[in-house]
Amino acid sequence: MKNKVYMYKVIYILLIIALIVVVILIAGKELTSRNNEKLNKEVLSEFNNITDTNQIGELTLNGYDVIGKVKIPKINIEYPILNIETSNPEETKVPMRYGIVKYWGGNVNDYGNLSIAGHNNYNGTMFGKTKKLEIGDIVELTDLTNKTIQYKIYDIFVTDPNDVSILKTEDETVREVTLITCTNGNKERLILKAREI
Repeated sequence: MKNKVYMYKVIYILLIIALIVVVILIAGKELTSRNNEKLNKEVLSEFNNITDTNQIGELTLNGYDVIGKVKIPKINIEYPILNIETSNPEETKVPMRYGIVKYWGGNVNDYGNLSIAGHNNYNGTMFGKTKKLEIGDIVELTDLTNKTIQYKIYDIFVTDPNDVSILKTEDETVREVTLITCTNGNKERLILKAREI
């Protein structure tokens, strides 16, 4: 009988410890998300208030160069786009903690396909609300010359994380943007493709 009581106490204590660890992890993730949102808003404020476009190219966020911004009015998101010098998906994980990153392609608003990636955060930050977008919705990109171009979503689909065909440029004479985010517990990618209006 004493062994059973002792065993229940041990299980109870382990459950309490596990609960405390889970609460700490969730609180830490939320705090990190809030800090990242604050940093993104500060950089966007600087980006939006620069009158000399040469200064835009000097903006950074956590050591990554800001190469433009993405705005999606329907879901009320606006983020700087961070440049990363890699085509290795593993190396995109660190900068994606901080914001939206250029995954593939030329410069913002160049002709061809620019692919940008962002986390699908459960709290709706980054690309967490892109699942609410529909064909015909607008994505706005602003480049380092402070020029804003509107793109209309023409295709939405889910694909395998290893599908590189989404990065291909269909037509080098057309401006396109591909938004990439995780879905289905990081097992698939939600892809939204848009062309210049």
